[in-house]
Amino acid sequence: MPALPSVTVLWRGHARYACDPETVHRLTGLLGSLLTVILMSACGTTPSFVPAEFGPPGIRGVAYHGMWTSRDEVDRAAILDAIADAGIPWVRMDVGWQNLQPDSAQEFDVAEVARLDERLREISDRGLKALVMFWWAPPWSSGTKNKNGVPGNPEDYASAAAWLVAKWPTQIAALQVWNEPNLPEFFASTDPAEYAEVLKATYPAVKQVRPDLTVVTAGPSNLDRRWYRSFYDTDVADSFDALGAHPYPVRADTSPAQCAKSADSGCDMSWLTGFLARRGESQRPIWVTEFGWSVHSDSPDTPGWQRGVGEAEQAAYTAQMLAEFAEIRQVEAVFVYRDRNFVDSDIHSNGWGILGYDNRPKPVYDVITCSSVPRCRELAREVLSRQR
Repeated sequence: MPALPSVTVLWRGHARYACDPETVHRLTGLLGSLLTVILMSACGTTPSFVPAEFGPPGIRGVAYHGMWTSRDEVDRAAILDAIADAGIPWVRMDVGWQNLQPDSAQEFDVAEVARLDERLREISDRGLKALVMFWWAPPWSSGTKNKNGVPGNPEDYASAAAWLVAKWPTQIAALQVWNEPNLPEFFASTDPAEYAEVLKATYPAVKQVRPDLTVVTAGPSNLDRRWYRSFYDTDVADSFDALGAHPYPVRADTSPAQCAKSADSGCDMSWLTGFLARRGESQRPIWVTEFGWSVHSDSPDTPGWQRGVGEAEQAAYTAQMLAEFAEIRQVEAVFVYRDRNFVDSDIHSNGWGILGYDNRPKPVYDVITCSSVPRCRELAREVLSRQR
């Protein structure tokens, strides 16, 4: 066993040793969860671990592409009914700024506003809450026809976001500012400082009209460590309520047992909570706004990041990951990616759904509302045993 570093234990206000969040984080792996909780409490640090009898995060949802033209009224009804019938209370719906304000910052497209109004009504009519992920800058803002362009003036995006949440005060329960800005196909500049400028402009504008609203940062794909570090270096901690996270494994067919606590795996949530503790953010809520596995077969030359799993593995891995999330107090919300399979994209993009393209529930549909850590793990075992 390696030599243990010295620690501070604060007892009734008197410092007796030398303790800091970095040391506590290092001790987590050495001492085990229970002793680490005791140590962190003594050091005045709120632990991110909670006992396994705690259930998975209270906010549970599914990524829902209700604004996509590939889903007609019948499709949308079937998808939303399936989500509501499963007892899933939230959806995360992406909304394009470029569609709402295609021509200028001074006007909104009447037809697009009506379409969004209809989609939000379809969601709320089923008793569901909506996290709206707002992205895609119009050309007049970004200076390019590529929708991944960076807003030229962050205040324009902020004004549009404030208008959006004010217009639908009951239908929009939370706002996410963009998606996976560490990937250039989604945000042309992968510099977290540029994304932070958009967030800094948006937060006060939105809070002025909806102080009750939860503002969530974009979640970088694969828990991008470089991105998180640089993002926090921009002094942005006062400009959001919850930190977004997308813990996709770098090798896409990896199970939670292999990656949930493995360095550089892409879904090492213990790294993220440790990082937040070191930044004085151990109280910061984490919203996992995407996670999941795609169902498809592989060829010998399939890249690691595009590898698929079987339907049973998709279900089992999802249940296992929900159990992992339940052991992290800071994880307040989780959204499975996504509502339904596609047939019109590449094989990896097509297979993520909790429903098949025919709206048939896949095995994963039956596990995403598991109510406790033991139940989530039990369901994972049951799904895999049925496969055998």
